[in-house]
Amino acid sequence: MLPELESERLLLRPRRLDDLDAIARMNADPQVMRHIAAVDDPAMGRDGVAARSFTHVARGLGYWSVFAKIDPADFTGYVGLIPDGDAVDVAQLSYRFDTRHWGKGYAREAAACLLRHGFEALALPEILITTHPENAASLRLAARLGFEPAPTRAGFLIGTPPVVATRLRLGRPERRQGPAS
Repeated sequence: MLPELESERLLLRPRRLDDLDAIARMNADPQVMRHIAAVDDPAMGRDGVAARSFTHVARGLGYWSVFAKIDPADFTGYVGLIPDGDAVDVAQLSYRFDTRHWGKGYAREAAACLLRHGFEALALPEILITTHPENAASLRLAARLGFEPAPTRAGFLIGTPPVVATRLRLGRPERRQGPAS
């Protein structure tokens, strides 16, 4: 079972079945999906999201739905820690927010909260981000969180039309040189 997490302004609760419709609606927004996939991609619809939402919970990995404390009934987006391929001790940070909530700092706050969980509770040595090389907002967020370039995985494509994904990594704070960020 994934724990509920909390930051200054946000509540992060493990994804539930009743979140799937809100996620599918968000995934149908061309602005949200601009650098991810086509809005009609079956993997981004309710059934596709459901198929992968709860697969890795036993390992402590999965997705958290994000809600602002000022309106805890309003789904704002999600963050996730998901396996990075076959690696057992490395996860990818995933995030996606409804356009109504862009520009409020929610993505950074939720991602930072989940990074703390990943490094402290799960003792992950490294967390990765895979993003579209033209997704400036995602790249800025990754930089603010302290992520640095990582080698790309051959053949890992993202977007429509597909391009080679950009990979970034962040090591557990005590493993990094210098002060923790």
